[in-house]
Amino acid sequence: MATNGTRPTKAERLDAARDKARAAREAEERRQQRSLWTKIGIIALVVLLVVAGGFWYYFGVVKPNNTAADQGPIPTNANAYGGVTLNSPTSVVPTTTGGTVDVTPLKDVKGTPGATPSPEGVNKTAKPAQIIVFADALCPHCAEFENTYGPQLEKWLGDKQVTVEYRMVSVISSSTNYPARAANALYCVADAKPEAFQSTVKAIFADQKERNNASLAQLASDNGAPGLEGCIDNGTFRPYAAYSQGLFNKASIGGTPSVFINGEYWDMQANGDFTAWAEPLIAAANK
Repeated sequence: MATNGTRPTKAERLDAARDKARAAREAEERRQQRSLWTKIGIIALVVLLVVAGGFWYYFGVVKPNNTAADQGPIPTNANAYGGVTLNSPTSVVPTTTGGTVDVTPLKDVKGTPGATPSPEGVNKTAKPAQIIVFADALCPHCAEFENTYGPQLEKWLGDKQVTVEYRMVSVISSSTNYPARAANALYCVADAKPEAFQSTVKAIFADQKERNNASLAQLASDNGAPGLEGCIDNGTFRPYAAYSQGLFNKASIGGTPSVFINGEYWDMQANGDFTAWAEPLIAAANK
């Protein structure tokens, strides 16, 4: 380096320039390393949050909603076939006073493809006529059926021409197992506030969407069945819903809505308008 005011030589100027460039390069490398580690840290944090969120969603939402005991109670006012039977728009047939179901024998049962649907509990000589409706809370055709023909079902019920039995099943895929949870909610209503059962069925299909348990409890409350949060959150009748599903599979029914009048099957595609198809069967049953 130059001293005493002596002008730096060319070599000294070159060395100084190299030192300055090297210092700048090293500073830039340190800045880039800090930036890289900052980015890595941010990415790691995002990954951690995503993984934690995934664990929370699976163990807090998916797993509980998709887990049900193999044994459980039968709802009061439900029958041995997974159904709740209305004998008026605001009353159900009190068919049970307790007991339990065991889903284990039905877990791997499958129907025969192409076989004639044959549900258990059919009464071919029922008077008034027996209507059985298999429905899934997420099934759009079930909502279409209920919204189109629900008023007619209520009229027949009011005129004492029919009984209408709802058997809720799970056909539509749902990560939160909504069809089974909605079925449980309806069975909670049947058990505690049977007079609100039909109005709750109508509400589920009128605004068809995938609800959480709190929303299901609120919907039940709005339709005359308050105080069912515990029954719905605990999945009290989820085993019974699974039992209904097992019998549905066993009967080779396959799809929803599936409707029977004294054992006669309404094929939505082949039979056309439900009311026109049903009226002569109801009239014949009630002679």
